[in-house]
Amino acid sequence: MAVEVLDGPQDSLAVVQSWWRRIVARVGTPFRGELRAVSILAFLATLTYSTLSMLRYSTFRSSGYDLGIFDQVVRQYSAFMGPYSEIKGLTYNILGDHFHPIIAILGPLYWLWNDPRMLGIALAVLVASSIYPVYLFCRARLGPWASLAVSAGYVFWWPIQSLVNFDFHEIAFGVPLMAWIILALDRNRYIAVGVLSVILLGVREDMGFMVMAIALIIALRRRWKLALALLATGAAGYLFTTGRFIPHFNKSGSFGYWEYTTLGPTMGSAIAFMAAHPLKTAAILFDNGTKQFLWAALFFPLWLLPLASPYVLLAAPILASRLLSDRPGTWSTAFQYNAILAPILVLAAVDVLSKLVKRFPRIQAAKVWAPAAFTMSVAVGIAFIPGLFPIHNLVTGKTWEHTAHMAAQQRVVNMIPSGVCVEADDRLVPHLTNRTNVGLLGRQVDYANWAVIDFAQTDTGGGGDGNFTPFDALRFKENYGFRIVHQDDGIVLLYRPYLPDRDAPELCSSPYQSGRNE
Repeated sequence: MAVEVLDGPQDSLAVVQSWWRRIVARVGTPFRGELRAVSILAFLATLTYSTLSMLRYSTFRSSGYDLGIFDQVVRQYSAFMGPYSEIKGLTYNILGDHFHPIIAILGPLYWLWNDPRMLGIALAVLVASSIYPVYLFCRARLGPWASLAVSAGYVFWWPIQSLVNFDFHEIAFGVPLMAWIILALDRNRYIAVGVLSVILLGVREDMGFMVMAIALIIALRRRWKLALALLATGAAGYLFTTGRFIPHFNKSGSFGYWEYTTLGPTMGSAIAFMAAHPLKTAAILFDNGTKQFLWAALFFPLWLLPLASPYVLLAAPILASRLLSDRPGTWSTAFQYNAILAPILVLAAVDVLSKLVKRFPRIQAAKVWAPAAFTMSVAVGIAFIPGLFPIHNLVTGKTWEHTAHMAAQQRVVNMIPSGVCVEADDRLVPHLTNRTNVGLLGRQVDYANWAVIDFAQTDTGGGGDGNFTPFDALRFKENYGFRIVHQDDGIVLLYRPYLPDRDAPELCSSPYQSGRNE
């Protein structure tokens, strides 16, 4: 082995310069050659989604669930405190709800800008970063321009738009991670697959099932040791987080998201049902019009091609967990649930397309027209299907509209002092999280001395077992001694003085104090 001998300062300087040139070359890679176009696309996606997030916030379309929750939690992380969220309840540790420690890495962003909108920017960057692995996967099969078309269609496809339209969610980390995992699998970089899979476990407790699906793909390649290791890691991750970790932080001492009563009251009984009745289980996946529309919206734009790729196995845990659930909201094309499926299904479709072209050379042109058709379908969706493609309202200008009621919302929010405990309508909560201890109506009844109710909404998003109507919320607050001090365009601001024996002033002295004195 040759050892480089440094004769003096000049040789040392040469080594440093050599390392520096390598670092600069690495950093500059996305901005050179064909990747320059990919970087431009990533920048446009970041700009578009950041703008959408900013406008949703400024027009009071964002909400406490989940933007306000994550804003409170990340702010706590940024101050090196426990991840408490008053929106979920006073002294509620968010780790008792879901396992997503990965969001702690966003804490330093709040040192730059202590504002909920920072999460919208972070989400846009996370989504846009997934373009690179998508492009690199496609580039090996389709060529540069077709790969760029697929990447553009992917990043503006409706599952990604639905995630951004939800304001923020931890699954945003899973989108680029899953794209990089598939690229690493494709290139047989199994060390990278293992490392990324472990990181994926920090996104959410159910990612353990995704890791087990990754293990299955590796097993199909007969890499038994790694497959078994990941299978055990995924299973252990899920069982530990749901059986031990989350219950430890949850006041009920349990994991509160078992929503599969059709299959059985426990995981064991559900597994037994699925093993004994596979056809009935499969039928549940399609037994509702909402579920059928979801299947169509996911697979028809991709010509059903993902179904023939082994990579589609990665989508199976997410689809099964959602469509077997009792909650109709998880069957929908709305919300954030579909985002992590986007890179899986798009890359699975490209995988099958390239294999078909190799097997049937006569359809070589499909490498051009199929990506173009997919991208065109996304463009058509943006133009004509606002319910599925929220960017439609951004393009047409509807998202930019500010109404008199929105101005009233801002005026009332500005009237609430900083550092107090306040209960608010779900749509007003994100505008108070960075300067008050704010929760939903009914969550801080023993501490709050301010409350705000928006009668333009059908419900407040608060309450214990269900949502209040604004009228119910008003009666509820009046029963606790609140009195109306201001009204503006149907928005009611209420106040009550603190009682002598109530220690809320100490609790509400700073938006960082929640949970410190549990």
